[in-house]
Amino acid sequence: MKRGTVWEIPVGDSTRTAVVLSIDEVNTKFQAAVCLLLHPAGAYPDTLVSVPIADPVRAVAVPVNVTQYAARRFENAKLLGEVGQETMARIEQAVRSVLGL
Repeated sequence: MKRGTVWEIPVGDSTRTAVVLSIDEVNTKFQAAVCLLLHPAGAYPDTLVSVPIADPVRAVAVPVNVTQYAARRFENAKLLGEVGQETMARIEQAVRSVLGL
């Protein structure tokens, strides 16, 4: 559950792809992570706050899809990789914009 890592998380009979937003210290302390759900590239129209991701998966981060997952949800999840620093910076800015921070 490291910040910036991308996971495929089992949810019911399907999976959700998400990037971890919260900082590592909070993830460890509270045994949970705040995540941003990712959508397949091209699945929805782009917006001013959409962030395309090319690696480790082709996806789009839309910062209105914020959720929290308990650490136990990551036990059966698949780590797909980590977004680059530039991509994470764009995700952070988009989240700030949407939340007015």
